[in-house]
Amino acid sequence: MRIEKMILYILRNNQSLNLAEVKEIIKSVSSYPENEIEEVVKKLISSNDIKEKEGNLTLMAKARRKMIKPNNKVPYNGMKWGRRWTMVLFDIPERNKKIRDILRYKLQKMGFGMMQGSVWVKPTDVTNEVRKFIRVKNLQWQVKVLGFNMGAPDEKETIHRIWKMEKLNDEYRRFVKKTIKKFRKLKTYPFHNPKLLSIALDLLSRLTEKEYLNLYFKDPQLPVGLQPKEWSGKRAYNLYRQLDKYLVRQ
Repeated sequence: MRIEKMILYILRNNQSLNLAEVKEIIKSVSSYPENEIEEVVKKLISSNDIKEKEGNLTLMAKARRKMIKPNNKVPYNGMKWGRRWTMVLFDIPERNKKIRDILRYKLQKMGFGMMQGSVWVKPTDVTNEVRKFIRVKNLQWQVKVLGFNMGAPDEKETIHRIWKMEKLNDEYRRFVKKTIKKFRKLKTYPFHNPKLLSIALDLLSRLTEKEYLNLYFKDPQLPVGLQPKEWSGKRAYNLYRQLDKYLVRQ
């Protein structure tokens, strides 16, 4: 996460902190050097995103658009395997590339994986949801949605080939380990002012939320029974939900 966004986030909600306190907070959650933080503060002052008065830094209203934005909470899919798949097939010409890209983005957000260029699949029955989106975009003649059953051996081979679930599980496992380590370290950080700990916890929680969501949106949210053994996605999700107790709402 860029230093600029961290500084603006720290100073929101009419926070008034001096440069030393801002540096201390950022250093407690990242490895950025002090001189780099100082340079960014100078640039933000010169661009009128923040102002300095009597040694304290405050956020200007126009800078809020550059801040780290909070995300809507995402659900965890713990449904059981119903043995139904959804397949989406489309034939959208190059002249409608924008519509084609919108459809692909929607399918990715829903957890579909690309079997071939214009053939996408998901191991749950979401045909109604996809058909509703297609009607809204008026794509009924260019997109087909099918529900089907797949044989057990083919399911495992298809899932491994499309989604690389073991690799994703490793990423979730590293996220969990790293997150626990960061929060333990922060809680023992030697702040000169005790009030800075709550601000730093808020910042680290927001950064961790962003990191989790980067993984979540790569996750097809497979039903229980199709996930790898010792699936770390659930533990990562529980950590993500626990961030709420440290986040200061805007």
